[in-house]
Amino acid sequence: MKRLILCASFLLGGCATQVVPLNVPGIERSEAARVQDLRPATEKESEIFSLSITNEAYALYRVADAVMAPPPIRLLQHRAFETFESRGAPADIKVRHLVVYRNLQAGMRKAVLGQAIGGVIGAAVAGKAVTDPSGMAHSLVDASAFDALEKTEYKRAQYSAEENPGRGPVYIIYVETEVNGTRAFTRTLAPHNGKEGENPLVKALEAAVAFNIAQHR
Repeated sequence: MKRLILCASFLLGGCATQVVPLNVPGIERSEAARVQDLRPATEKESEIFSLSITNEAYALYRVADAVMAPPPIRLLQHRAFETFESRGAPADIKVRHLVVYRNLQAGMRKAVLGQAIGGVIGAAVAGKAVTDPSGMAHSLVDASAFDALEKTEYKRAQYSAEENPGRGPVYIIYVETEVNGTRAFTRTLAPHNGKEGENPLVKALEAAVAFNIAQHR
């Protein structure tokens, strides 16, 4: 068991230390755009939910803001600026949730034990998913169901069989924004592995932000 824990710790920790650049042309134009970051402090921090392969939270973890430069909230600020303020309609934007999870569960178990054990638990917080041409799945979130998982946060990083039938490694990103008093709470599931020359985390985050902002149009 100790060997398994050390292996998991190395693999997960190694992923978390790399800084991913978010290259956003013209981002300086949105520096003064009005965005209030009202997220819980924990959503900005990394967390490994379990290192024990027998635990259902094994190989699920939260990705820290510091892994991305600039941080995700800055990307959202810029994309919101492009959508609202550049049209001459400045918006009052509040960000209540913006959190990135990584689910490596099936692959990690297979790598350590030679098999993928355990079933895939459905994501009760999300509604029916819409899959885009890139294979990412987007859905609206039930805020009360999301809040109910506060003490078992790792469950927010789980997926349904419909969202990820191949059980491949994925990012799961939640975004809740309030624009001029109207809220939109969304969830995006995106492949963890990308094509050569692409950064899958950047692609996932851009798609998650775009889908959320689109709910306000």
